Amino acid sequence: MKIIFAGTPKFASEHLSILLGGEHEIVAVLTQPDRKSGRGKKISFSEVKEIALENDLKVLQPASLKDVEIQKSINNLKPDIILVVAYGLLIPKTVLDIPKLGCINIHASLLPRWRGASPIESCIAAGDSESGITMMKMSEGLDEGPILKKFVCHLDEKETLETLEKKFIGMSSENLLQFLKDYENKKISEVVQPTTGSTYANKIDNTFKRINWAGQTAGEIENKIRALNPKYGAFTYLGEERIKLFSASPKKNNSSVEPGLILINKEGSLEVGCKDSSLLEIETLQMPGKRIISSKEFVRGYKSTLSKNLKFS
Repeated sequence: MKIIFAGTPKFASEHLSILLGGEHEIVAVLTQPDRKSGRGKKISFSEVKEIALENDLKVLQPASLKDVEIQKSINNLKPDIILVVAYGLLIPKTVLDIPKLGCINIHASLLPRWRGASPIESCIAAGDSESGITMMKMSEGLDEGPILKKFVCHLDEKETLETLEKKFIGMSSENLLQFLKDYENKKISEVVQPTTGSTYANKIDNTFKRINWAGQTAGEIENKIRALNPKYGAFTYLGEERIKLFSASPKKNNSSVEPGLILINKEGSLEVGCKDSSLLEIETLQMPGKRIISSKEFVRGYKSTLSKNLKFS
C-alpha cells in the first residue's frame, strides 16, 4: 500500500519505525511544524521528522490541514491510507476522504474509553486495571469512528506513563504490519463504537499536573504521579519552590493528618497528609534545575527549606 504517515512525538516515531520494517511504500510523512524549545529557543524537530529524514522520506509540516495547497499535495500523492498516530492536528473531512481506504488512527486506549489528547495519562490517573490500543477508521468526530481492531493489556500496580507507552509500542510491533495486511485484503470488519461508556482525556495542563492534597486521597495522588512520570512530573509547592514528584506510595494511617502537612518517618523519608487523612510517602522528587533524588536525600540536603515550610501547597 501507499501510505502517508501522520504523527509527531516519540510514541508516533516508534510506530513509523515499525512501518519502515514492512513492505509498504511510505509516500510522505505529516508532522507538526518545527518548534523553538529550551533556554536558547533553538529550533527542534519532532521525533517523527527525525526518523523521516534519516530514511529520506518526504516531510510535510503544515500548520493546518485546512490549507487548500497542502490538501492538493496530499491528493497528488494518491495514498491508499493515511496512518495517524498522535499527530496533534485536526484532520478535516476533505483530507479524510482522500485516501482510497480511508484514514486509520492508532489510538492509545480501548475506545470508547479515553477519547482525546491524553489517553495513556488519563487511564493511569483514573486507576484503570486494563488498557490497550485501538485501530480505528477515522471520522469527523473526535475518536468516534468505527473500531477495526483492539489489542488489550493489563496495567501493573506501579505502571507509569513510560512503561505503558513501551507496552503499547511492543503490541504494535507484534501486530501492526499484520493488521495492515489484513486490512488491505479486506479481512477486517468495522464495528460501530458504542454510544455509551465514552470518556474524554483532555490535554495535560498545569491544573492536571498540580497535586491537590486536600482534594484527592493518597491513592489518587499516587496514580497521578505515575501517570505523569517521567515526561511531565506532577508538581507541588514548598514555599516558593516548585517541586516535581516522580514516585510515591500510599501508607496505612490511623490518625488525622492535615492535607499537605509534611511528616518525616523513622526511615527519614517524607510523608504527606492527603484527603480523608490518608498518607502518602514520597519516594523520589526533584527541585528546580536539580537531578531527581530520593526523599531521604531531600530531607538530609534541604533541612533549612523544610524548617521554614511544613506544608506542601
